[in-house]
Amino acid sequence: MCPDFLFFHGEGENVNVSIVDAHGLHLADAVAKLRGLAQFADAHGDSFHRIEAVAQAADRELRVLDLKDATVRGEISRADDLEALYLAAGAACR
Repeated sequence: MCPDFLFFHGEGENVNVSIVDAHGLHLADAVAKLRGLAQFADAHGDSFHRIEAVAQAADRELRVLDLKDATVRGEISRADDLEALYLAAGAACR
């Protein structure tokens, strides 16, 4: 896995890591990449402070999916329209 951004929070022995991955909804492999990140979050999410996928939806707003949320991961596993997924109420607008 090659996430776009890793953020480190804290100092010394108390450092938490967050993954923030930007997704282009227009790319042919966007669904596969998002599902892969969701599977990673399911397996390793407890080791991270945040795991989020970010995309710009049709409304031009940046939308965030919280992949540490099991409900969001379930929606990703069933999604065939990522645009609708990011526009859904579960995607925070930033």
